[in-house]
Amino acid sequence: MSNNKRHWQIVFFVLACFVTYAIYDAFTVADIVAPTHPLFVSILILIADLLILLGAYSYAFNKFIIRSKVFWVFAITFFFIVNCTALIYELVSNHVGYEVYDMITMAAFYLCFSFILVIPTIKHIKDLNKVT
Repeated sequence: MSNNKRHWQIVFFVLACFVTYAIYDAFTVADIVAPTHPLFVSILILIADLLILLGAYSYAFNKFIIRSKVFWVFAITFFFIVNCTALIYELVSNHVGYEVYDMITMAAFYLCFSFILVIPTIKHIKDLNKVT
């Protein structure tokens, strides 16, 4: 196994920890800092996170569970649409009283972090080009 894949396996486990923590946090967060988006958006975020985690797993461990490029492009698009929807809910509601520049900084950080999360899935799509 190449040393590069070992790094991606570590990245997968870090991503798995993030997703696990997000699920835990969703059930234990205090009401004052709870997200303002509806429950169905939270469920869609969970599904999108799990799809991205599956893509990271597939790339890190050379598994081709789902071989459809269209599916993975849909998963990435779905991930960004759902996360941007949740972000828009947070920006519009502004229930905690943050300043506008705080919200813009948070949004920029959030979107950059989201892009980092999909890198293994993008690499998995490139691997699918080699296999099929």
